[in-house]
Amino acid sequence: MPGIVIETAVRTGPSTATVRASSQFFVVGLAERGTTTAPVKVESLEQFETYFGGYQSYSYLHPTVQTFFEEGGTRAYVARVVGSAADSGSLTLDDGDDDNTITITAVGEGNWSTRIKVQVVDASGDRNVKILLDDVEIFATGAQSTVTGIINAINTSVEASPYVVASNDNSTNNNPLPAVLAATALSAGDDDRAAVVAADYVNALELFNDSYGDGAVAVVENTSDTVKEGLVEHANTHSRIALLHSASGTSVSTVIADAEEITDLEHAEHAAYYFPWVYVPTSVNGVNRLIPPTGYVAAKRAQAHNQTGPHAPAAGLMSRSRFVNGVETDIDRTNGDLLDNGKVNAIRVLSNTIRIYGARSCSSDVANFRFYTAQDVLNSVVTQAFTSLEDLVFSVIDGRNIVLASVESRLVSLLEGLKNLGALYPSFDAFGVQVDPGYTVKCNPSINPLTQLADGTIKAEVGIRVSSIGDKINVTIVKSNLTTSIV
Repeated sequence: MPGIVIETAVRTGPSTATVRASSQFFVVGLAERGTTTAPVKVESLEQFETYFGGYQSYSYLHPTVQTFFEEGGTRAYVARVVGSAADSGSLTLDDGDDDNTITITAVGEGNWSTRIKVQVVDASGDRNVKILLDDVEIFATGAQSTVTGIINAINTSVEASPYVVASNDNSTNNNPLPAVLAATALSAGDDDRAAVVAADYVNALELFNDSYGDGAVAVVENTSDTVKEGLVEHANTHSRIALLHSASGTSVSTVIADAEEITDLEHAEHAAYYFPWVYVPTSVNGVNRLIPPTGYVAAKRAQAHNQTGPHAPAAGLMSRSRFVNGVETDIDRTNGDLLDNGKVNAIRVLSNTIRIYGARSCSSDVANFRFYTAQDVLNSVVTQAFTSLEDLVFSVIDGRNIVLASVESRLVSLLEGLKNLGALYPSFDAFGVQVDPGYTVKCNPSINPLTQLADGTIKAEVGIRVSSIGDKINVTIVKSNLTTSIV
């Protein structure tokens, strides 16, 4: 009828744009479907579900990614893990005379492939190949006169590529076309997830190579020492922060002992430990789900980086939850102090809100890396320097030192930007005169002798003073009686 119709909906996805690449979240886990050969960038839960499917009771990956976006995260890279004997379902089309033409293969291992059907329709002598998911058409090639045309249409399709890939099963003959076929399901694949071991998760981390930049990295399905050590080593190699947690149900004393094992590792400054697990809502009203804390932490870290910079911690007032609605273990002040002294960051209920109440790294070098934000800033300098200087590689070195000046000026530019954000700590004398801007850069002939330049090597030296965090405020309150002065 005439009038105005207004509909409401719940938005699932980031609330802000990705401002800094350092806010990225790299996460490894189990999923219903999806590729296992490369990470997939997703910027909403909808995108995640397109490539990896919906919630699965055997996996924490889906609710972790959901929590990341609901809590303010903006960009995640996802790597899926399967067992060693996993395989993908497929369907081979023939020409009706027992000659194969095209094979349609599911993208990613698992028995989800039976949800995909392929239909071949006659189009005035040509062929229109349709791809269906749960009996709903998601893509059609349109009339194609060649096998090559069908394959190219499928493999270049935005709609079809998350689900299937087509290959020529008769490369010596572009014809005949596949025979007309009623909607037929692909064979059942197998993800072999029961055979997945800790090493599989660690190996999947290597899909997140240097080209993706810095960020935070986590494995949500496994809390073994092998995985934790692999995460720390990966974070050090690729200039990232490893977000760690213990298993559900772990006590305060046990999680502190778990974190102490990380402290003993080399490069523990790249690790941040969190406790406890958190509850998030499900699609069933009143029913919550217990998940690892890493999605929540990664989201608040992303929010801090995007709103402020890499020196801002995912802690305190800015970390107030808007999706997470409970914690597995309620942390009081006494246990909070124990956790902080044990280099574990507590997630607490304060003033009826859930907050992250710590920014400690696992490093034993407290003077330099008490807070993981110091390493976050270093990671940002490393990745930005690589990006800024990469196009100077193969520059001609001449006698006027132009290339040396270019290197130095680019480094100064990125460090000045970090200083202006507050990530670097300038030094001032007693009269308020700036002694240094919080950084030094040198790329001149004194550290680049001719013998070195002749070998094609240019050296630069950078020193930075990273801003710290005030995580304690001590206030002394003195009461005076009526006959004494107020202090």
